[in-house]
Amino acid sequence: MGRFREKARRFYEKNQVLCSKLNRSQKFYYFGFVVGLISAFWYVTPFSDIFFSVFVAAGLLLTCGVASDILIVYKKVWETNIGKGLILVIYAVATNFAYALSSQIVNEIVTFESSKLIYSINLVAVMLVPLFILAFTYLVFVVILIFGQFYMLIIAHAEQFKTDVCLKHIIPEKIEDYAFRTFLVRFFVFPSILGFYWGISGHAMPAYKNFVENTTKAFIYNLEAKKFSRCKISKGQKVIEINDKEIVVVEKLSGDYSFSPQTCSPTLKPNKKLTKGAEKNSAPVS
Repeated sequence: MGRFREKARRFYEKNQVLCSKLNRSQKFYYFGFVVGLISAFWYVTPFSDIFFSVFVAAGLLLTCGVASDILIVYKKVWETNIGKGLILVIYAVATNFAYALSSQIVNEIVTFESSKLIYSINLVAVMLVPLFILAFTYLVFVVILIFGQFYMLIIAHAEQFKTDVCLKHIIPEKIEDYAFRTFLVRFFVFPSILGFYWGISGHAMPAYKNFVENTTKAFIYNLEAKKFSRCKISKGQKVIEINDKEIVVVEKLSGDYSFSPQTCSPTLKPNKKLTKGAEKNSAPVS
C-alpha cells in the first residue's frame, strides 16, 4: 500500500510539473486525452454504462481546447490594425446578411408585404446569430488547418529562424512547450470535432428552422399584430396594417398561425349627411 501511495504521489507531482508548462488549450487537450483513456477503460469493464458519460466529458474538454485555440487566434488577429479592420468588416457583412435573410424569412411567413414588421425582423436576425457563429467557426477551422502547416514549419526550424537576420523579427520569441506534440493532437482533434459538429448541425438544422418559424409566428401574433383595429375583423383575429387600404389578418388555428392579406373594411362609416353639407358649404357662390 505504501509503494502504491508513493507511485501515486510521484505521478501527481509529474503531472503538476507538466501542467505548469502547458497553456490553456494544451491543458484542455491533455485532460481530454486522459478522460478519453478513462472512458476506454470503462468501456471494457462490466461498468460500460458509465462509458458514454465519460466519453461525452472527454469530447467537451477537447471542444473547449479547440474553442480556446480559436479565441487565441481571434485575440492575436484583433491586436493588429489590419486584423481589427478585417474583423469589423466581417461583422458588418454578417450583420447585413443577417438582416436581409431575416427580412426574407418574415416575408415568407407572412406571404405579403412585411417591411413594417421591424421587431419581428430584428428577432429573427438575433435567432440567426448561432448559424453565423457556426459558419464563422467552420471558416476558422479551415484557416487553422491550412496555416497549421506553416506553424509546423516554424516549430521544426524555430531556433534557426530566430538567429536569421531577416526572420528573427517575424518569428515569435516564445513558442509553446511541447509544440510538435500539440500540433499532432490538433491535427487529429480539429477535423474530428469539425466533423462531429457538422453532423450534428445537419440533423439539427431542420428542427432549428422550424423553431425559428414557429417562434416568429408566435411573436408576430402575440406582440406585433394589433388586437384592435380600424378595420373590421372577427373575434380572435389580429391585424397587421400595411397601408390605409391593405391589412394582414393573423389568426391562431389549431396551434398554428394563419396569415391572410385582406382589404381593409373600415369599422367607422363616413356620415353622408355631414359629407353632403360640407360639399354644399364648400361650393362657390354665384
